[in-house]
Amino acid sequence: MLCRDQITKWTPMFWTFAAILTFAAVASVIYPLTRKSRRLQSADAYDLTVYKSQLKEIDGDVERGLIASDEADAARAEVARRLLIAQESLEKSEQTSSNRASRKKAVQEKPATPSTTAKIVGIAAVMIVPFISMGLYVVLGSPTLQSQPLAARLQKPPEKQSLTELVASAEKKLKQNPDDLQGWKKLAPIYLSMRRPNEAVKAYHNVLRLEGETAETLTDLGEALVVREAGIVSDQAFDLFKRANQLDARSPKPRFFLAIALGQKGQEQDAIKTWDALIKDSKPSAPWVSFAKSQIAALQKRLNSDVAGQKTTTPPHGAMAQKESTLSGPSAEDVKAASEMTTEDRQQMIENMVSQLAERLNEEGGSADEWVRLIRAELVLNRPDEAAKTVAKAMESLQSDVEGLEKVKAAARSLGVSVNQ
Repeated sequence: MLCRDQITKWTPMFWTFAAILTFAAVASVIYPLTRKSRRLQSADAYDLTVYKSQLKEIDGDVERGLIASDEADAARAEVARRLLIAQESLEKSEQTSSNRASRKKAVQEKPATPSTTAKIVGIAAVMIVPFISMGLYVVLGSPTLQSQPLAARLQKPPEKQSLTELVASAEKKLKQNPDDLQGWKKLAPIYLSMRRPNEAVKAYHNVLRLEGETAETLTDLGEALVVREAGIVSDQAFDLFKRANQLDARSPKPRFFLAIALGQKGQEQDAIKTWDALIKDSKPSAPWVSFAKSQIAALQKRLNSDVAGQKTTTPPHGAMAQKESTLSGPSAEDVKAASEMTTEDRQQMIENMVSQLAERLNEEGGSADEWVRLIRAELVLNRPDEAAKTVAKAMESLQSDVEGLEKVKAAARSLGVSVNQ
């Protein structure tokens, strides 16, 4: 509790900061009133546009030779996954909003300028509110009020808690009652939206344990595994999508990931057939249709290049390079290609992929090739210190794997990363 002298000492500084913040808030509100306004499209519709643009950028980079076709699969899968989520969210909002069409039409209308009266009223209201607020605080405020720790905040009603507080509260309840099916169902997708795939995987496993296998849960668990594996559809995720497809053959999501997985595995013909079937069973306006068509074109191009390549001599270490390009996690080329792009979201996406791979390897371990890929990715992202730490962790994790240990050491030396014997 602050004493009276301390309150007197800090009061001028408090009011100075309050005045600065108030001025900034007022300015940020008044400024839009002086500009022409335009009805904006929904966030979900905007996301769809962005993700489609990102997919085209990836295809363009493949054509320019900036990134190999195989190495672009992880980035494509992640962008496409987000595109599916945005489309599902948009469809739900359209079903619950009867005037969606009129709002979309308003986006294309000529911008309207607020009337002079509206501007005056708005500015006057914004100017008056801070003075009223300050007056009320002088009368009713309590600068000596103690802070509220997390434990106390968790006692607040749910509608007054932040997302982090709600998750912490849910985790506490599930720890006390681990058989709460609805609790796990609600928490799992929240984990995934918060970019916490490890927790999402555990949550979906609990849903399966309590409810049994459903197409939706199997698909959601598979998706969480894909996110955790940085866009690669692992054998475990592939099996989940197959089982989901057997339970619901019409659901597009498991078929979508199955097609991606087949392409990543080098089974181009099967992947093309899966994409074709998905296109035939989908509406032309479905967001994954254009992506599926681009995938078919890329796969056919890959098949043609493979046929042409058989007529030439295979370059040294070609098989090894191909094998390495299909390993889980982003390659150094993936990260470099994305970091050269101007889209901030793409850069953030790749950094997230690298972070997720690092988190998984640190928690669960992995093969020597996966550790090498992480080391290379961190160097491309200009993180030499992190790369050195990764080398040390890899050597500790692979102590019982003599061959893998030597592979990591050799790769580290070739990349200029010091190796402590």
